[in-house]
Amino acid sequence: MDHAGPVVEVVAYDPAWPGLFEAERRILIEALPYAVSVEHLGSTSVPGLAAKPTIDIVVVVPRIADLTADTTPVERLGYEFRRAVFADDPDHEFFVKDTAGKRTHHLHVFDAASRLPQANRVFRDYLATHLDAARRYAAAKRQAAAAHPGSRARYGNAKEPVMRELLAEATGRASATGRLT
Repeated sequence: MDHAGPVVEVVAYDPAWPGLFEAERRILIEALPYAVSVEHLGSTSVPGLAAKPTIDIVVVVPRIADLTADTTPVERLGYEFRRAVFADDPDHEFFVKDTAGKRTHHLHVFDAASRLPQANRVFRDYLATHLDAARRYAAAKRQAAAAHPGSRARYGNAKEPVMRELLAEATGRASATGRLT
């Protein structure tokens, strides 16, 4: 942990988050006119859910290779390309944006062939419509942040079991009902 404070902090839901996403969505659409979709996913996209104050954005592109061949349009917006963060998933690239020394945005770019954006939608929509599930996830996030304030990786690993359990519930419900929620 650095002297400026914790790297991982979970805070109460901020109603400004959807507007912050929308502003970013507009500039990403201009930078990546070939994008299939630009969506707000992750905990900041779920009304009322406690989260790290980092806007998670998912962009789906026809071919991930087109983006990796030229990351300049995204980097001009202040994003830093983190090559091979998801080395086991060639359809997933990752960028981060810091503002005034704090992480403010995560940009996940997926190839249109990837199934992960849909899984993320199912998870988001499940949390948004199932208050008990959202409470369980918020509790896991707060506990993980308290235990690992200096490590994003350890924080992520600590909340992973509850996230996987909730994703299984969400996926099961979506399969059983034929709906995302």
